[in-house]
Amino acid sequence: MLRWQVAIAIQNPKVLYLVIELLKKLDLKFEVCPPGDSRCEDAKVVVTTLEDSNNHDTVVTVDEMMDLDFTSIEILAKLYDVHNPVVATIGVDPGMRFGVALVIDGVVLFKDSLTTPGFAARLTSRLESYVSRLFPNCKTIVRAGTGSRLFSTLYLRTMNKEFPSLNIELVNEHRTTLSGGVTSDQSSAILIAGRSGRPYEENDAILEPKVGYVRSLKLFVQRFTRGKRALSTDEARAILLGELSLDCVLTSDC
Repeated sequence: MLRWQVAIAIQNPKVLYLVIELLKKLDLKFEVCPPGDSRCEDAKVVVTTLEDSNNHDTVVTVDEMMDLDFTSIEILAKLYDVHNPVVATIGVDPGMRFGVALVIDGVVLFKDSLTTPGFAARLTSRLESYVSRLFPNCKTIVRAGTGSRLFSTLYLRTMNKEFPSLNIELVNEHRTTLSGGVTSDQSSAILIAGRSGRPYEENDAILEPKVGYVRSLKLFVQRFTRGKRALSTDEARAILLGELSLDCVLTSDC
């Protein structure tokens, strides 16, 4: 009978610390043991270095340069027996905060909250690359909720500009919005990932300069910059019409 979900068989103190902190964040039950120690056999997954990987089965190899997000996905995939998936889905819940979740075979392998459409788009692309590395024959579908037309469109614009090759579906968010909690956007993203949507069309990138959208953009920029940057009405209209990038405004890189 397995006593731990994960065993850590690492001698390098820096790498050991990074892995311990990662497993704590993932809320996994783990044990630290020397490489080759019999206690490691009481765990489903062994995290170790390349030099010691021959001593164990079902290993995840790491080093000082490890990508923590990729490593967490690899650990969870092995832990929950995700081996040869056909389809992976990345759910995105656009809004004042963007929930993003990676779901494969019904298992949530990653979830996070991002603050801008650009950050969410770049994480989406990164997650797709992780899936390709772990499961080369697996197809990835991005599913974005349409509950907030404003933020959904801003996200889609960034995706279409920077990552046009990714397969995107638009999902009706009815009954995916969960009230309360600082991670409710992540929970919504998980639900969105599980729903089939319609293909992205060119009209989905069009926004009218409505007063409500202008107001929402001003509030968004104010919150993001903690009051240090005020968005003018002309700037907000330019963003809505696609003449100015929101990320450009937020990073002052225009």
